[in-house]
Amino acid sequence: MKHEERRGKLFKDGSVPNWWGMHCADLLIAKPAHMLFRMKRVGVENVPDGACIMAGNHISYVDPIALWASMPQGTIHFVAKSELYRNKALAWFLDSVGAVPVARGAADRAMIKWTSDYLAGGESVAIFPEGTRGREREDAEELNQGQEGAAFLSLRTGVPIVPLGIAGTDKIMPKGSKIIHFPQVVLRFGKPIRPSDFEGSRKEKMTAMTAVLMKEIARLRDEARALEKEIEK
Repeated sequence: MKHEERRGKLFKDGSVPNWWGMHCADLLIAKPAHMLFRMKRVGVENVPDGACIMAGNHISYVDPIALWASMPQGTIHFVAKSELYRNKALAWFLDSVGAVPVARGAADRAMIKWTSDYLAGGESVAIFPEGTRGREREDAEELNQGQEGAAFLSLRTGVPIVPLGIAGTDKIMPKGSKIIHFPQVVLRFGKPIRPSDFEGSRKEKMTAMTAVLMKEIARLRDEARALEKEIEK
């Protein structure tokens, strides 16, 4: 059965599945990662109860695990590029933990429906607006241009976006390294961005929300980096 067909059956009755793989991975991967990388969460009080859209900078393949391990409550589903599903073992794992494949460069109706269903069911969704890992230079000031998927989903569902700054994950296995390092990882959660705070047409709101979101992510990333350096002293 194709991946798309499996996904379609999950929401046949309108309910959100109980992801067994997510609970296993939370115990076997997320919790150990939280301890090993000394993950520090700042601003957790900004994460609202119920569903939200988490959106942060993307500097490492470990970012989803770091966010997963640091979520204060509830289930979170990650939007993952569809290319990852070409590997059958990885596709099985991503399915098991409730990830959502997205075809980049086009309007993905299936992704929109799945993520909307999750959010309607009270479960959170994580998106990295840059669409790919950003520049890894420590002194890089600008993020890659943000895509509008997070704002689109927020406007569609009424669910707030929580901006997030991540620091330290790029040092876990830096380029050229063959061993895993255990640096300090910091996640800085910002105040929710709500669609009701913006005016204008749908397109104008989406553009404005994305601009505010990317500015907040950059600010929170810088705060996370500063705190990471302070802790490491």
